[in-house]
Amino acid sequence: MTKDKFEEFISKQKKKSSSIEIDWDIQRSEWLQHLDLFYESIELFLKPYTENKTIELSFGTKKIIEEYIGEYEAKTAQITIGINRIKLDPIGTNLIGAKGRVDLIGPNGKIKFVLVNESASAPKISGRVWIQGEEPPTNEEEQPKVISWVWRIATPPPKIKYFPLEKESFLDALMEVSNG
Repeated sequence: MTKDKFEEFISKQKKKSSSIEIDWDIQRSEWLQHLDLFYESIELFLKPYTENKTIELSFGTKKIIEEYIGEYEAKTAQITIGINRIKLDPIGTNLIGAKGRVDLIGPNGKIKFVLVNESASAPKISGRVWIQGEEPPTNEEEQPKVISWVWRIATPPPKIKYFPLEKESFLDALMEVSNG
């Protein structure tokens, strides 16, 4: 192997690594902003019930540790309806198939809320294969430059589907996890 070939190899590797760098601080910050918007929606959905004191909504924080992002604090919530305590538990942002997830956990089960592309109706995961040292194939389906992230309710596996998170769908989910 000549010195020139080795330097060319190093140059190609450097270009590849610089083209896929992710700013994890920005990823965490965006996730926490979307999480705040999620809780604002929940507060709005429950406002009539919290105002007349038939439901109690309280907030706290939890420590999350994610690969590449590290340790950070995220907002949690607890909904109290009679003797039922239902928890809104943020899972994180460094996930496959979603930008974030919050679990609604009650005595009768768990429902997942996912932060996904607005156009998504189900998870879509794809992969590409190429031989090391060759240029990767071009992506046939170019992703849009700007993704509009929205919260959806995810059905259980194996055939996961996404449904809009709206007041009525949230109240239905709340009844489902609390034996309603």
